[in-house]
Amino acid sequence: MTANTIYIAIFLATCATYLCRAMGVFSAKNINTNSPVFNWIKCVSIGIISAVISKIILFPAGILSETESESRIVATIVTLLAYFLFKKNVIFGIFAGVTTFLLMNFYF
Repeated sequence: MTANTIYIAIFLATCATYLCRAMGVFSAKNINTNSPVFNWIKCVSIGIISAVISKIILFPAGILSETESESRIVATIVTLLAYFLFKKNVIFGIFAGVTTFLLMNFYF
């Protein structure tokens, strides 16, 4: 495989990605966000994201598997509590969860 082949592959992948994005932008004005199909897609998407996050927390791979499961679960609970207690502030929730995770892994 030559260097030119790699550049051509990257260029073609970029073109395909931006073509799909452009089609999404042009077709987005015709989508009714309150339609049953859109709500179903949103529910399935949220379910998939929740399943992936749960898998990462309960059955981690790589370096995360070296941490205690209690620290991952407690950090998740703290993240959710901070998120909901502080008016759905994502930044504060993430900060609280990461801080809890770091403290539990390095100081306890």
